[in-house]
Amino acid sequence: MQRLVGPALALLDALCVALALLGAWAFWTWRSPNLGLLVQVAYSDLWLPNRFITAGGLLLIGWLVSLRQAGLHDPARLENSVAIAGGVTRSAVLVGLGILLENFLLGERVYPKGLVVPFICGSWLLLLAVRLLVFRLLLRLERPPTALNAVIVGVEEDGVKMAERLERDARHVVRLVGHLRGGEETAPLVPEARILGGVDALGSLVNEHRLGMVILATRSLPRSEALSLAVLADRMGLRVLQAPYSWGVVSPRLGMARLGGLDLIDLVGIEYPTLAEQGKRTFDLLVVLVGGLLLSPFFALIALAIKLQDGGPVLYVSPRTGRGGRVFGFYKFRSMVVNADALRAALADQNEADGRLFKIRQDPRITRFGQFIRRTSIDELPQLLNVLRGEMNLVGPRPLPSGDLAGIEGDAEMRYWFDLRHKVNPGITGLWQVSGRSETGFAEMVRHDIHYIQNWSPWLDLQILAKTLPAVLRGRGAM
Repeated sequence: MQRLVGPALALLDALCVALALLGAWAFWTWRSPNLGLLVQVAYSDLWLPNRFITAGGLLLIGWLVSLRQAGLHDPARLENSVAIAGGVTRSAVLVGLGILLENFLLGERVYPKGLVVPFICGSWLLLLAVRLLVFRLLLRLERPPTALNAVIVGVEEDGVKMAERLERDARHVVRLVGHLRGGEETAPLVPEARILGGVDALGSLVNEHRLGMVILATRSLPRSEALSLAVLADRMGLRVLQAPYSWGVVSPRLGMARLGGLDLIDLVGIEYPTLAEQGKRTFDLLVVLVGGLLLSPFFALIALAIKLQDGGPVLYVSPRTGRGGRVFGFYKFRSMVVNADALRAALADQNEADGRLFKIRQDPRITRFGQFIRRTSIDELPQLLNVLRGEMNLVGPRPLPSGDLAGIEGDAEMRYWFDLRHKVNPGITGLWQVSGRSETGFAEMVRHDIHYIQNWSPWLDLQILAKTLPAVLRGRGAM
């Protein structure tokens, strides 16, 4: 069944392109009613070779080839809505460039502009909508047809964590059959019913469970077992994936490096490409300048309300750690009493968050008006000044108080995570905030922030911004 998903997606794409061409033809003839006086063009003519319009079959082939090159006919590449949107958009650009090149090479405009523009736009919109719909439907299925049967090699902590992540993030791609015990693993945390045997049992399990994938999630696999697993996977056509390890927390992106005739894994540094970062900064400045002007009367009212409440300062400035570990003044509308920082130590035993976060759901330091601006996230709006100063982005990992970072030098895992986190500017909103905000724990914040940094794209930023307002309106996770 899984092998039929790719062809089914291609067939669905072909139907979308044909419908988009029909819509473009209807729009074209509607906008050009006198066209029939010169040459009668029916929809069927678009699919037949003629000297005026190149056959629509070439358009269809161009779309299918570009979508296939973008990996959108591979069920395993249906990772998330951002990746799907990016792939469809790249395909639209390639098809558009192909049409321009053909018009240039043939010396005459074989595709009228009034037909091409609505066709490209309509195809992009229809393909994107249908693909996202299919993706959402697959996520709702208990046994998606796109999923490959897989086993995890590893029954200790790493194996358990991998199983949890597969269920949460890749259920539409992988159907977990069970676990295999690595030769040197002695303390299984996986239930015995889920352990299918050792690595030497893999050959019989492939046929019994129709396995298509093996995921290595153990650091206790002897070299002899790893070699026999590799030989078996090659012979039986299994896909083998290995979890990257860096101090047990996260890893930078993995690439391949070739030194002479030797292929090695390259731990690619995490950073935004220069051009993309400039585009991100330009977008942020436009939003801040326009939004700041529109909201300035509202800012004045909030400031007046805070001042009238107790006569204290309007803004609360907190030292936060930003890019490269530099400390900057982080602005918020003051929502607590004036001496809130001094009272924090006395409330340490009431902390409801884990790790290095400090959160109390009924924090006695919050003022009555402060409860309102915190629940609606209005207190965060002064951070537009931080964006204007270049200390923050609209979207990025949340900057933590500098005091919370004290003592991380002695913790290798914590130091490694913060080194990765500090490679980019922090943000007003981020993946963590729209995924539950303070309802999620410290470990989840780590996972969301590193996922964002590793997979950043303009599409991901737009998706997070689109989810921010609904999350704020629901007061989701706010304290």
